[in-house]
Amino acid sequence: MKDLIKLGKKRTLLISLSILLVSIHTIYFYNVSVLEIEPTKLLQQFIRFLLTIGLLLMVYKGKNWARIIAIILFAFGILGAIFGFITTDTYFLNKTPFLVMIFVYGLAVYHFSFSKSFKAFFESQKTNITQAPGLYERQMQLDKFWQIIENSNTKSHGDYEQQQEQLKKELLLLNPPEIVAFNNTFKFLKGSIYNWDFWAAAYIINGGCSDDCFSDFRGWLIGRGKQIFDNAVEDIESLANLEDANDGDWEGLSYIPSVAFEEKTGIDMPIGIRQNMIIFGDEWNEEGDDLKNKYPKLWMAFEENSSS
Repeated sequence: MKDLIKLGKKRTLLISLSILLVSIHTIYFYNVSVLEIEPTKLLQQFIRFLLTIGLLLMVYKGKNWARIIAIILFAFGILGAIFGFITTDTYFLNKTPFLVMIFVYGLAVYHFSFSKSFKAFFESQKTNITQAPGLYERQMQLDKFWQIIENSNTKSHGDYEQQQEQLKKELLLLNPPEIVAFNNTFKFLKGSIYNWDFWAAAYIINGGCSDDCFSDFRGWLIGRGKQIFDNAVEDIESLANLEDANDGDWEGLSYIPSVAFEEKTGIDMPIGIRQNMIIFGDEWNEEGDDLKNKYPKLWMAFEENSSS
């Protein structure tokens, strides 16, 4: 993806330079063909040239309005060049500037409209974090967040690996700042359940659970949806009712926002908000019957794992 962005940048610069050279040649060609240079006309041409530079600069910076205007103007430029080529009564060799204009403007219209490399470069320019300080510290509204999770869950029919693919598809429908906002909310929710009760649940369900395992568990639990998540926050032993704990294979979902962002933009996702990493609650002892006594429903539901 990064190679595609570099290619898009290179082609955008080359096409922009070609357009400016065509503009310079057009100004020169016009003024040498008249008997006397008109200062007013020359000033108008110079202003148009500066506006063209400004427009191309805005396209380079990822402004969609500039891209649309450029496509329209260059399309009209093609029509004007075709008209000039047909109506100008001169030798064919003298008409070559019109052919050059048709070729260059045609490349520009195609590049700005359909080129995959330009789209990749354009998206990367739009996501430049220096353009909007604080933009990537925002969180997504919970209703929208949970709807995206629910969509990925429903479309995957309970298959956790498929849910990760579906979630990526859902996120790719968003713009880059929205993907970061989704990830910020994801991290906020993961941090909100960084406590000993949830670690106990993961430990009992899996028959043991390391730091990384617990991180994956929290991501997986969020992926189960709002109702299961909220019920667990209200009563951790509600997780005893889980029909499928995916055999403790919880890794994956937490990484999907980063994967989607990079696929969308070709660059690494900004850090966004920092996830809470200070555990809270009452610590338990994995030795003896501490877990069994504190969480009897969970222990009974997953006794086979807990005893292993």
